[in-house]
Amino acid sequence: MLISGFAVATTPNVLGGSIFEFVRRPSRISVAVVSDVAISAANLFTFQVGDTTICRDAQVFGEILATSGRQGPIYPDDFLIQNEPALAGDRLVLQILRGTGNLAWAVMVTEVA
Repeated sequence: MLISGFAVATTPNVLGGSIFEFVRRPSRISVAVVSDVAISAANLFTFQVGDTTICRDAQVFGEILATSGRQGPIYPDDFLIQNEPALAGDRLVLQILRGTGNLAWAVMVTEVA
């Protein structure tokens, strides 16, 4: 499943309160965050699975969505995090620190047997 959206403000967890905040079955998680403006050092994100921090204050890539004709992140090109393991019950936290512009994000959850 793919969950996506836009962050127009700093957000402690874009998945907070949704049915996708907690993993239901063992899964692989992929994450992308792109900006609609050129790279800004103030646009950062942190991603955590359960009690493990996968990345902290990672730089958001500038994609300039308005001029590229793209609607949001493209898999696999824009997915900085790919196939991180998650167990049933793990909480997913995608914190976005917005500096300038709007940020498009996507989280792909692939359940495994």
